[in-house]
Amino acid sequence: MKKSLLDIQQEIRALDGKVKDISTSISQIYEELDELRNDKASTIDYERICFMASHFRFGTHPLARLEDGYACRNYLEMLLSLTQVDCGADATVSRLIFIQWILLQSKLDISLEDLLYDSLKINSASFGELVEILPKPYHSQLVMDALITANICGQAREDVLIYVAGLCSVLGISKEELCMLSVIAKGILKQDLGRMKKADLRKFLSLAKDYEHYLNADYLNARFRSQRTLAVEAPDETHHNFKWKVKQKAQVEKGDVIATYIYGSARLLGMRNKWTAGTLTEIKAPCAGTIFQFRNHGINYGVIAHENDNKDSIKAWVTQRK
Repeated sequence: MKKSLLDIQQEIRALDGKVKDISTSISQIYEELDELRNDKASTIDYERICFMASHFRFGTHPLARLEDGYACRNYLEMLLSLTQVDCGADATVSRLIFIQWILLQSKLDISLEDLLYDSLKINSASFGELVEILPKPYHSQLVMDALITANICGQAREDVLIYVAGLCSVLGISKEELCMLSVIAKGILKQDLGRMKKADLRKFLSLAKDYEHYLNADYLNARFRSQRTLAVEAPDETHHNFKWKVKQKAQVEKGDVIATYIYGSARLLGMRNKWTAGTLTEIKAPCAGTIFQFRNHGINYGVIAHENDNKDSIKAWVTQRK
């Protein structure tokens, strides 16, 4: 049935009333946010927070490389929303100092106070937008920062952890990955990896390179050194016709043949590839891991270490042992 002019006018008046109701509700919400903002401004010393954050001795945060300023802002607001879940004074200040440090790294032209105010407006739609605008490699980094923020004053409250778990669900972080990130966050917060269980240490080192900006280099290098085993030390004069049976950085298992050489032989005078009789000898891996190969002063070396270890660091380690 075709609507009359009167019907249309009545619908417009009804719609206008709904819009006014919504506008009134929104105005009330913003008034409450302004009151909350003023309350926080009177209790939080932002200048001192900025001063303390500037003295952090961490490396460069990955957010410094994210050129999308809007994505950076959403990233930080999501972290700041954690401070609203648990509003304990000590926890709030510690968390704000940590987030202020990330803000300084991001080089955004906005104050922590304004970001905190805007974080109060986060809703379910904000999470969906975050997934769309934040590059995938930053999803795990955001969860890591959320775990650090949540636990920076000790074990986080259950409601805070539930919030972090919800963030993981939105970002597609699996339970297994969250467990590994939790192990790393624990190591970062303690800055002491010495008491880690072997299984936890392996998990830690498998992802440590992604979060080395948070880690004391001496601690991290010490953990890598603890995983190294000198498997091959073969001088040319005693290990004739030495040959590697595995490639550089190959994964080996305990008992695998990793190299061979001729024992008890000697090169015939004036003949490059001719040897006297000798025994073909195998060198087997004493443990599992990644093998790093190099030569130094006429000696072939093979070190079995963690896959994320560094060849130059390993060479220096062997030299120091000598």
